Amino acid sequence: MALDDMQGLEHTDLIKLKRTVSKQKVNPAAAAAMRNIKGEAFISRRSSGMSFDFSRRDERMYIAGTEDGHIYKCSTSYSEQYLETYSGHLGPVYRVQWSPFQSNLFISSSADWSVKLWTEGKENALLTFQSANDEVNDVQWCPTNSTVFGTATSGGKVEIWDLAASTLKPVAQHACDGRKFSCMLFSEESPVVVAGGSNGGVQVLRLLDVDLADDLESVQTKRLDDAMRANIVKTGVVSVQ
Repeated sequence: MALDDMQGLEHTDLIKLKRTVSKQKVNPAAAAAMRNIKGEAFISRRSSGMSFDFSRRDERMYIAGTEDGHIYKCSTSYSEQYLETYSGHLGPVYRVQWSPFQSNLFISSSADWSVKLWTEGKENALLTFQSANDEVNDVQWCPTNSTVFGTATSGGKVEIWDLAASTLKPVAQHACDGRKFSCMLFSEESPVVVAGGSNGGVQVLRLLDVDLADDLESVQTKRLDDAMRANIVKTGVVSVQ
């Protein structure tokens, strides 16, 4: 197989990610170290993008996670400004993904050991999930169960969370000593999860009591809405909408 440079793929720049001043409290020592950095003024105006996902409701809209911990909602129609900014992560955002059942909800994973659930129009996260002190390298919604998502961590764990069951701990997990998991994915055809590890291998895991593919989409959406509202009442957030 050969590649011809004369017939390469074309690309279009959607947006240049500009750094945003964080509202989070910064450690004084870290702030002093940043002030001592010289000769990088031009580079520091940009924020490296780590992940993005296009909206299922509007193909022009997308969200982008950055190394600064911010998430931006953008549009292919506007290349000079963000539509919304979401703040809360204290480390690089490795993955962002819209919910396949609720078009205004999305989820994110970060190096700050946490997963956060967000809704359009609100700067702060609705819910935060953390089970250990490990970087969360990937997060994926389950395509057959609206309240379930999975994570892959640098601590060598694949975790399955269910909003309808608990926001404090995963309902199932699989651990491998001496290995980091970098990514994971749910099968759309069967109750299976695949996870990629730092050793170059892929593990295939079977899920039990998770697949609800036979449920109508309206039933799936109501289940997610009910779980969200129940958990939001517990955390004191006023509304999902």
